[in-house]
Amino acid sequence: MFRLRLLCLTALCLLAAPAAAAVCDALWVDRARGRAIPVRIQLPESGARLAAIIWSPGLGATTSGGGVWARGWLAAGFAVITVQHPGSDNIAYAREPAATRPARLRRATSGLHMAERAGDVGLVLDELARRPREGACDLARIDPDRIGVAGHSLGAWTVQALAGQRFGGERGQIDRRPRAFIGLSGSQLEPGDPAAIFGGIGRPYLMISGTLDGAGDGDIVARRTMIWRGLPADGRKYMALFGDATHMMFAGNRPATTALGRRVEAEVIRLSTAFWRRWLLDDAAADAVLAHPGLPAADRWEHK
Repeated sequence: MFRLRLLCLTALCLLAAPAAAAVCDALWVDRARGRAIPVRIQLPESGARLAAIIWSPGLGATTSGGGVWARGWLAAGFAVITVQHPGSDNIAYAREPAATRPARLRRATSGLHMAERAGDVGLVLDELARRPREGACDLARIDPDRIGVAGHSLGAWTVQALAGQRFGGERGQIDRRPRAFIGLSGSQLEPGDPAAIFGGIGRPYLMISGTLDGAGDGDIVARRTMIWRGLPADGRKYMALFGDATHMMFAGNRPATTALGRRVEAEVIRLSTAFWRRWLLDDAAADAVLAHPGLPAADRWEHK
């Protein structure tokens, strides 16, 4: 007998199972592109037809990346599939001599690798539609028409490409199958008018960042919010900007250890869950959270 706990999202409360009933690790092969993609599938304990979230982690991460967010979304009743991207995962860097790591970093953040990462997500979408199961995981429970994609840092760039960002004036690797997107610590990859670059993102999008989400010279907030300035105002775009939150607070790789980190972690789970419920499950009750999230003055929330 499994325990249930009540997960409350201000005006939205839902009954949620706290753990996955099945966790399956697999290697899915894209023969056309010559890429073998490790994936971790996690299914909640109940639910005949599940909405699913595909997670694209940041640089150096594996299928364990984003585990904090995966546990939160599982508890809310969503399936979660984490993708490990060859070429920008930890395996690639563990084997790389220190002298050549800068070159690998340039390759990992290139437009070509962004296309490869977007193709990895496309493969996962193909396999979810094709495979009835993977090991102990009953993939037939996943509704292929209710899938969202989220990612952190390099994973957010992957999300941006799939959602419709332009690269060099051209569309990215747009995939029409996902219904909604979340980008944590995303950024504009090249100079230009944000409206021209991000104006083609027509599906629901939640952008999450922090006022200390970055390093180097210049205005961090201005750099991180370029995406927001470019997204079209269609009533389905949202931005959460957390005061004093740093880059790795949004990776979700391990539980937070500071008071600020724990607060940001809880709010990201709360707001992202409301977003997924609204745009993957058509739950209009989640609009109350998205309209008035009740964040403190140090944080910034916008909707357009």
